[in-house]
Amino acid sequence: MSGTALEPSKSIGVFPDVPALTTSGEEAYVYFHIDPKHTNFINRIIEGYEYLGVMTSVNASGRCMLRCTPSTRPLALEVLSSLSDYVTIEDKV
Repeated sequence: MSGTALEPSKSIGVFPDVPALTTSGEEAYVYFHIDPKHTNFINRIIEGYEYLGVMTSVNASGRCMLRCTPSTRPLALEVLSSLSDYVTIEDKV
């Protein structure tokens, strides 16, 4: 491999709508609050929707975030809204 010139991935041209990467992507994240004892339950539901996003606990008091993309954010909001007995969404904008 030494001395071999690097080439761009041949798969890049396969994707017709490659994002411009003008933003960080964080604007699509969804922040919400849960009772910490429900963390595993909510995370398992989110994991059941493959490629919906990745749930992260922000603090020990139950603030969480779902790292999703602009294209999965509407479904993420729908799923979290359907769990209103457990989840309080910070901002639905």
